[in-house]
Amino acid sequence: MLSGRSLVIVNDPAALAEAALARLVRQIATSERDAAICLTGGSTPKRMYGLMAQSPWRERIPWLRVHWFMSDDRFVPLDDPLSNSGMAERLFLDICAPADHVHMIDTGFSSPDESADDYERKLYEWQKRRRGGPLFDLVLMGVGPDGHTASLFPGTAASREVRRWVVCLPQANVEPFVPRVSLTLPCLSLTREMLFLGEGAGKRAILERVFGGEDLPAARASATAGETVWMLDKDAVPANVRASEGDIAAIIVMGVSGSGKSTIAAALAERLGFDYVEADDYHSRANIEKMHAGTPLTDEDRWPWLRAIAAKIDNGRNVVVACSALKRTYRDILVRGRDDIRIVYLKGSRELMSGRLKGRKGHFINPSLLDSQFNVLEEPAFDEPALTVEADRPVDAIVRDILDELDQYQPVGD
Repeated sequence: MLSGRSLVIVNDPAALAEAALARLVRQIATSERDAAICLTGGSTPKRMYGLMAQSPWRERIPWLRVHWFMSDDRFVPLDDPLSNSGMAERLFLDICAPADHVHMIDTGFSSPDESADDYERKLYEWQKRRRGGPLFDLVLMGVGPDGHTASLFPGTAASREVRRWVVCLPQANVEPFVPRVSLTLPCLSLTREMLFLGEGAGKRAILERVFGGEDLPAARASATAGETVWMLDKDAVPANVRASEGDIAAIIVMGVSGSGKSTIAAALAERLGFDYVEADDYHSRANIEKMHAGTPLTDEDRWPWLRAIAAKIDNGRNVVVACSALKRTYRDILVRGRDDIRIVYLKGSRELMSGRLKGRKGHFINPSLLDSQFNVLEEPAFDEPALTVEADRPVDAIVRDILDELDQYQPVGD
């Protein structure tokens, strides 16, 4: 049932919100026209929406070229705490988005049927403005305890609707038992990316049913001409989801001394829930004494060191390794052709690295070796599994960019 979908696993709810925001920003940036984002309700999106009105995310979103829609809502006034649209407007839309770019479900009609008809007309008009291409660039989705998504509940006619884009439900199947207005699966499928979010151990039971192929609305929802991604924190991952060859087993953060390898690798490991490995800890005593004395290591000195790090990568745990890995031959020993290892190259000028080293205390690398490191440095080639990041920025910004680029996917199903 979930064949062809992808799964992204992050460490915790905070990482989930930021990783989802990174995907949202990317879809906006790559849209060939004004972007269209379809929002959803729930506690996980609520965390996202709060971040969107704050730096740095507020500055990363080009508000003048984004239009905002809602997947479903309770038939209550906007100022009611149960209103999904009201929540989104209070948290970020009223603060950041132009009013004429906000297209929420109007619940001011006398009945939910009228509200559904009105919103369907708005969506048809928006489709005409798009002049081809999918209705949305990104649709945010969640999954309820019974397997519903949006307000499409199992066993209801709305969950099987194939003609209408928007329907009303006189009463929800779960609390709160108020009428709903919801986009249908055919409408939600008209997107470049459908992004499901799930967090916490409380989601495991229903996700096991969804990923097991049970006939539930959340299992049937997909982007028909785009990508469908499930993004979960570690506590939400059900027992019937196993790692695959597409997982990232190790990330090697490389660069000369002073590039910030250790700091970035440690921060990255914390965000991903991986183990942090400091490659310098695997040097022999003889190597350390050479470096203390300002004597450059030879390749013969490095081979046992690199093989020890490679063995650590092979121990079966996800790791982020801080390692200079200056030459292609060194990186080849660590990667060994595996498709589950990534390289992050922290690039910076001699002046930047030299200034950082002069301010260091308690580090055994001699600053006089910096020139020799730049002399032997071979930047990653096009055929290496590497991304390059400028090292002259704040740690949080660097880590965020790395996470944006890594896209840690696991295929779901066969």
